[in-house]
Amino acid sequence: MDSRMSLQIAQEHIADLQRSAAHDRQAKLEVERKPAPVIALRLAGPDEARELEELAQLDAARPLRGEALVALVDGTLVAAISLADGRVIADPLAPTAEARELLHQRAAQLAQTPKRPWRRFRPRFA
Repeated sequence: MDSRMSLQIAQEHIADLQRSAAHDRQAKLEVERKPAPVIALRLAGPDEARELEELAQLDAARPLRGEALVALVDGTLVAAISLADGRVIADPLAPTAEARELLHQRAAQLAQTPKRPWRRFRPRFA
């Protein structure tokens, strides 16, 4: 090889590396700009029975019975847990690991709360 050919190969390799680095920087900026998903937990309402049945079908599981706690990611129902038996159903096509963990934690908190209403102590005066 003559020196001009070696120089040209080296310059093209440097240009390839620079293009690759620019692409990586751009990809990193796009990831940093993407907002984190919003996860909301709440008790399922009676109007969500159909959605819960569809979610169970997606997960190839039996529908949940009794009171359920649902997880919504950016407003979309992705997972639910039965407060009666702790069984979870989730959308297999969506990332639900964080939502499932939050459902388990919240269900455990709700299980610890007393079922009877709290009464304030009122002293009696004679």
